[in-house]
Amino acid sequence: MKKILSLLLISILALSLFTGCGGGEAEEPEAELQKIIVGASPAPHAEILEIAKELLVEQGYDLQIQEFVDYVQPNLALDSGEIDANYFQHRLYL
Repeated sequence: MKKILSLLLISILALSLFTGCGGGEAEEPEAELQKIIVGASPAPHAEILEIAKELLVEQGYDLQIQEFVDYVQPNLALDSGEIDANYFQHRLYL
């Protein structure tokens, strides 16, 4: 569980870093959130993303989670452009 939380924290920090490296123009106060659709397995990945979802809103992102119950469909959805990223792999899977 500590490894998963560490990966989540690293992902959030990386997103924060890339957000900080943006163009230098001031954001408008009511800027529209950038939508990101992530395919994930229900547990623990979708559960972790639910926590990250709240943090990403503060960074200007609208995280939408699409749950998959197998390990083939997320890759197919990513390849077809239905989702922007997937988050389901674990060390044994890789």
